[in-house]
Amino acid sequence: MNQGRAHICHICASRAPGCIIEGVKRKHIITISGKPGSGKSSTADRVAELLGYSRYSTGDIVRNLIKKKRMTLAEFNEQAETNPALDHELDEELRNLRNDNDIVIDSRLGFYWIPESFKVYLELDTEVAIARIYKDTNLNTLRDAGENSVSMGDIIDKVNERLQSERKRFKKLYNVNPYTSANFDLIIDTSRHSPQTVALTVFDMYNKWLSSESWKQVVSRVPLGYSLKNDY
Repeated sequence: MNQGRAHICHICASRAPGCIIEGVKRKHIITISGKPGSGKSSTADRVAELLGYSRYSTGDIVRNLIKKKRMTLAEFNEQAETNPALDHELDEELRNLRNDNDIVIDSRLGFYWIPESFKVYLELDTEVAIARIYKDTNLNTLRDAGENSVSMGDIIDKVNERLQSERKRFKKLYNVNPYTSANFDLIIDTSRHSPQTVALTVFDMYNKWLSSESWKQVVSRVPLGYSLKNDY
């Protein structure tokens, strides 16, 4: 790749036209965001392993917080809509990570709080996301004796409630939509990518981003009929 020009993935035929804002000093930090079911956690795990980086997750912070407060995730999301202190508590821990290097962060608002990072967004069609979450949820349920399986309708309701809640909260708190792809350096449509190729794409683009003088947003999609197989 020539310096100062965006790289188009070898399995991608498109590129977003908008240029990422320059002038921000780049750090050895990757922030990964995306819709539910897009593979944020598994991608962050694999990328951190490939780079030998430390791994952080807002999900872990939330789970620790709701455990401490003896809340369910649904209760946390509901209360967070009227109690901004919950989000501020999470965001403070995330902002503190700006002082670190060699880290991968799975976070909805990582791109917002750490603009110096390589900002990755995992895109996914809603129907595919629902199918993935449904499969994972029921596989986990089977491991817990005595629990009933979750219906597809339940998953659809929960995903829609989560998306609506997060859009509403973050719009009110920071006037930002975490699902707006224009905020990111790299967008990967994970519909037909395998988990491994998603991680390798992040790894490859991140190293090019670090060495380039300027960067334009890159979009990576696997064309319909391509030989890569997804696990779902």
